[in-house]
Amino acid sequence: MRTLVLDYSIMVMNRIKLRIESGWETLIHVQNVLFDMTSIMNNVATYSKNRKVVSFVFLALTIQFSAVLIALSQSTHAQVDEAFKNYENPKFGISLSYPPNWTVDEIRKDPSVPSNNSIVAIIKSPSQGPNDKYLENVIINIQGPRSDIASLESYTANSLKAFNNMSDTIKITKSSKDTLSGIPAHQLIYTSTGIQGLTLQKMQVFTVVNNNTAYVITYGAEIPEYQKNLGDVDKMIKSIKIDEKAMEDVKVNQNQPTKTGSNGHTVLIDGHI
Repeated sequence: MRTLVLDYSIMVMNRIKLRIESGWETLIHVQNVLFDMTSIMNNVATYSKNRKVVSFVFLALTIQFSAVLIALSQSTHAQVDEAFKNYENPKFGISLSYPPNWTVDEIRKDPSVPSNNSIVAIIKSPSQGPNDKYLENVIINIQGPRSDIASLESYTANSLKAFNNMSDTIKITKSSKDTLSGIPAHQLIYTSTGIQGLTLQKMQVFTVVNNNTAYVITYGAEIPEYQKNLGDVDKMIKSIKIDEKAMEDVKVNQNQPTKTGSNGHTVLIDGHI
C-alpha cells in the first residue's frame, strides 16, 4: 500500500512540476496542488485503515507541498527580477537593476575625467501627468577618490554633522547600520524642504571603499509617493554590485564637489550635490 501511494504521489508531483514550468498563475498552482493532495489522502482513507500509513503519506505530502511553495516563490521572484532592466558603469565599478518603466540619465561615464560633479547617474520614475511636480528618483553618487574620505565611520559622522547643520530644511528620522553590495554601510532616512513648495522624504545608503571613495545611493520622493515606490527601490538597492577594484587606479581628487555642508563635507540634497 505504501509503495502504491508513493508512486501516485510522485506522479502528482511531476504534474505539479510541469505546471510550474508551464508558467501557470501561482494561485492555480496551489489550488491544483491542494486538489491532488486531497485526492491522495482520499485514496489512502479508502484503501487503508492503518494510521501509520496515513501519517506517513501525510508527512510525505507536507514535505513535497512545502517544496512546491518554495519553488513557486522563487519562480515568481525570478519573473519579477527578469522584468527589471540593467544599468552598468564598469569604470565606476557599479551595476544595478531598475524598473522597466524608469529611465536612466547618465551624468558621468569615466572617473578619470576631471569633473566638479560626483553624480554618476539619476534613475527616474515616469511622470504621472502635468501635475506631477517631482519625479521619484534614485541617484547614484560616487565621491572620490578623495583624501578626506578615510572610513565609513568618519564619513557617517561627517554626514550627520552636515545634515544637522541644515536642520532648517533637513530632519533626520532614522540613522542605522546597513549593507550595500555586501559591504558595511549606513542608512539615513530624512525629510527635506529644500525645494520650495515640496516636502520630500529621502533614504540614503552609503559605504566607503578603498578608504577614499564613497558610494552614495539616495532615493527621493514626495511623501505621499515614497511608500508606493519603496518596494521597487529596495530591489534596486539590493541588486547593486560594487567592484572595489574599479577605482583603485583613479587619481585622488579627480572629482571635486560643487556644494558642501558648512563643515566642508559633500552631501546630496534634493538631487543636487
